Amino acid sequence: MSSFRPLLSSPHSMMVAATTIQILIAFQVLSAPAASAQTREVTPFAVPSASPDRYMRAAAEFARQLDPTVEISYWGSETGALSRSRIEGGAVKCVLRVSAKISDALTPLNRFLSGRIDPRTQALFALSHEVGHCKLRNAFLKRVDGRAADASVLPSLAQEAAADAYGILSIERNLGEGVPIRHAVIVSRILAAAVFRDTAHATGRYVSEALRLCPYNRNDADAVQCAIATAYFTVGRISTDEQGALLALDSAPELVYELGMHRVAQTVKLYDDIAHFNAQFSGRDLSRFAFKEVSHHGDTRYIIAESRAQGDATHSLADYYGFRTGELITDDRRKLTAMRIDGDAELDWLLTLGAVILAEDGESLRKGAALR
Repeated sequence: MSSFRPLLSSPHSMMVAATTIQILIAFQVLSAPAASAQTREVTPFAVPSASPDRYMRAAAEFARQLDPTVEISYWGSETGALSRSRIEGGAVKCVLRVSAKISDALTPLNRFLSGRIDPRTQALFALSHEVGHCKLRNAFLKRVDGRAADASVLPSLAQEAAADAYGILSIERNLGEGVPIRHAVIVSRILAAAVFRDTAHATGRYVSEALRLCPYNRNDADAVQCAIATAYFTVGRISTDEQGALLALDSAPELVYELGMHRVAQTVKLYDDIAHFNAQFSGRDLSRFAFKEVSHHGDTRYIIAESRAQGDATHSLADYYGFRTGELITDDRRKLTAMRIDGDAELDWLLTLGAVILAEDGESLRKGAALR
């Protein structure tokens, strides 16, 4: 009968074995998958969006006729409409965020449009006006001389007037001049400006005069040229109003247009091309918010935003501008709402809007800095 003899019988051998086991356990812990401790999404990340009413659905179809690549999504809580132009390679993409209901999309202008044009036509105007903003920016970015410029050199009132002109001509060309869109928009703008003191949209007078510069409405290119002419005309008329009798009040619209062109040429900054513009330009829309990167894995960044006035502004900004948002649990087990930014193109878009992001490593990401 043989007796059992432990392989490790000496105290020294047993101490070595214990140490070896401890090392193996530590190695297993360190080499175990880290997924359980990493940031993970606990709700789907998506662009906040509501379902449009039938008038806004019709308007979306109309907007896609004007710009087949337009990107449209709908606010659930905001009122009005917003357009932005996003550069993708050498192309300029029009991005629209609008109210899901026509009753909210044109507030307060709809009070005066109602009874002059039907709700469907109002919706068509709401979205064609925003497409007009994109067309104006695109014209500045793709100048005939090959260089690029930023349309925000124009006063906001001139940009609004240009978008009105584009929307009016687009509807007249598609629905016929029998639709009283021109008269309805001009009168409603004048009334809204007077009643609500909405000087930022007091375009009625300028559009009424500037449309005399637009004898043709054969295609979309004519509407774009009319928008540009209206913008320059408005700049010229504003200059005359603010600085005295530069031109007589009854001056031909062509003279007012030329004055506007001269004013803009004195202040506009020109870039070599779209690529040069995109590398250099940064807006100021988001500059008042503090952005922080809470997690960064591969090409995906999770970012939160705060403002002094309202504290956490992550969801409201994502809703307003159309970024994907959702809830996640971070590496340190915090649960929070964040925006998800995938890849350099989306990050560049956020930075172009004026965001400065405090990265995980403590450095600041801003437009023009190398993306890591």
